[in-house]
Amino acid sequence: MESSQSEPARDEPERPPSVTGSSSVAQSRPSNNAGWAVASLLFFWPLAFSAFHHAFEVYPLWAGGDTDGALYASRRVRKLGQLSLWIFGALLLLAVVLYAIAAIVLISHGGDGGQFHHHRVE
Repeated sequence: MESSQSEPARDEPERPPSVTGSSSVAQSRPSNNAGWAVASLLFFWPLAFSAFHHAFEVYPLWAGGDTDGALYASRRVRKLGQLSLWIFGALLLLAVVLYAIAAIVLISHGGDGGQFHHHRVE
């Protein structure tokens, strides 16, 4: 006497194992985050070399079956783009601070065309 619980019902179609198993679900291709690579090019170009390299590696890694490598490359592009924005912001802030210091020094010395010492007029 066989148990009816181990067999699928006759009117239900069988599901392939890849759909029912949670560990073998096919993942979609990760984004190559090309926008972040362009942002790194615009805001801090030295990071753009690495960002574009990783962006161009996402699809070949994914197509080759290395989904972890493709996800790593995708995340790396995003992090490099964000890092370039942070570096640009820090450099911009530094430039504003240095400009303010230069303006304060110029104003405190009379603003006479950049000559920082006073001449006696006889």
